Amino acid sequence: MIKIYQNKRNKRKYIEVHNDGHYHNSVRQYIQYDQKVAGHKVGVVRNYTGDGKLHRWRKGNLNELLEDYKEV
Repeated sequence: MIKIYQNKRNKRKYIEVHNDGHYHNSVRQYIQYDQKVAGHKVGVVRNYTGDGKLHRWRKGNLNELLEDYKEV
């Protein structure tokens, strides 16, 4: 199951939390913004930060991280 969270202070910053069903959580972060051409929205751009790969997080650390995010 994948859940998406948006940063409370920076509306363009998101994290994906992947749960494998066995209490293992993996996280990756990205910046998302609208792509515009001549002032018209033509799509959405996602730039994954760091290496763009999923990284496993311990429950306590993940809960602390999610204090700054809200689920969308």
